[in-house]
Formats: sequence, structure tokens, C-alpha cells
Amino acid sequence: MYGVLSFLYSAVLTRGMGNVTGDLGAMGDNSLIDSTFGHGNQSLLNLLLTGVATTNVFDLSKDVAGLTLIGVQKQNDIGFLTLLEALRYLKVGHFLKCPKFPIWVVGSESHLSLIFSRDMSLCVSDNTPFKTARTAFDSFDDEGNGFIPVTELPKLLEKLDMVVDPDYVEFMKERLDPDSTGIVLFNAFVEEFVPGAWRNKMRCSSTRSSRSSTQRLKQSNSDRKVMFKEGAACIYMEYNQAWRPPPLQPHFSGS
Repeated sequence: MYGVLSFLYSAVLTRGMGNVTGDLGAMGDNSLIDSTFGHGNQSLLNLLLTGVATTNVFDLSKDVAGLTLIGVQKQNDIGFLTLLEALRYLKVGHFLKCPKFPIWVVGSESHLSLIFSRDMSLCVSDNTPFKTARTAFDSFDDEGNGFIPVTELPKLLEKLDMVVDPDYVEFMKERLDPDSTGIVLFNAFVEEFVPGAWRNKMRCSSTRSSRSSTQRLKQSNSDRKVMFKEGAACIYMEYNQAWRPPPLQPHFSGS
């Protein structure tokens, strides 16, 4: 009868009350339960997924007006996706979008679902030039606009352990911002520093993926039984793998 509560207490006590309070941070409401709807909030979900009750889903940390916000610190075993990102309320970081195993908790307006696959090729390596460039660029693009002020370029290059000689920096500013707009686009930056990268790459599972509802909603689970649905899974990636042109096909003209 009290299995769920026992599980919750176990997760909190395993992390430690002091650590959970610290995870919630200065902007947290010191609660793991949503005060309006009564269900577990993002901090509780992060605690169960990652072992840390942070309120955020972005990678690493962000500095906002002098306040350090803590996100997910490393690639997680199990991933998380949410409809709120499509509505532009938040942005899930790479560590949760691309977990070590092809298992994702998916959040909607009213409940959570689980999708998983046996195809390990759906998992994207965390050690790619694109990922390194993406993480560094995003640290200066807090709002996810896809561009940064050109004045931030020296700091970005330094973060990537690249040359920060003033003459070289000025040269790159002119190369990445030829129209003097005052910004550096992420696309242009990647094309310059991750040569051969290709946009809109998609990796699809050759097997069937399974989806199960994790909440016993009447409309989803009849007779109080968890229902499973199958479908094809694709992982959409931009600039994640080096692009190679397709092999030329022989062409025979008609007589």
C-alpha cells in the first residue's frame, strides 16, 4: 500500500536530506512535490533519474546574473524528453537527450511515459567534436538563440583550448561575421571548426522500439494493465557525425 512512498523515502535518504536541499538550490521551493497539481516535480524526477535533485535539465551549470544554476553534470544512463521543449519553455541538454542506454522518460502535459529500444545504435557517443563545440557554444548562448555576440568569441576559443592570439581572433571575427552584424552563428562556427560536419543527420533504428505508459491513466491502460505500443524510432542529430559524400552511381544513357 505504501510502496511508492517507501520508494520516495529511499531515494531521498540515499541522496541525503542535506544534499537534496543543496541540490534544490537558492531558486528551489525546497519541495519535491508540485504545490499546484500534487505530483512529483522536475527535481524529484531528476533525483530518480540521475541521483541528484537539481531543478534543471540543461548540461553542466549556467551563470545567470551572478547566480550559478546547476544542471545535469554528465551523460546519464537513462534519458529524458519533454513536450515542454517543443513549446519552448525549456531546453533539455545533451546529457539527458542522448543517454548511455536507449531508454527515455517522456513528459507530457499530464503524465509520464517510457520509450525504449534494444537497438544500442540509437545511443550517441558523448565524445564527439560536435558535442564539444555544442557544449562550449551553449555556455555563451543561454537563451538558445543559435548565435552569440562576436565579443564572446575569444572566450569561446579559450574554452575550447584554441588559439586566442589577438591577430588570429580578429581574423576569425571577420571570417565568422563578414557582414559585421556583431554576432557569430552556431552553424558558421561549427562549419569552421568542425570541418566536414553535416547538418540534419538522422539515425534510425532498424528494429522496432517499444513504448509503455508509466502512469495508469484509464484512457491509456485498460483493466489496470500497463499497455505496450510499438513503433519505429529515429534519433535526429545535427552536425553530429562527419559527412561523407555518397558513392557515385554508374549512369548509363540510353541509345
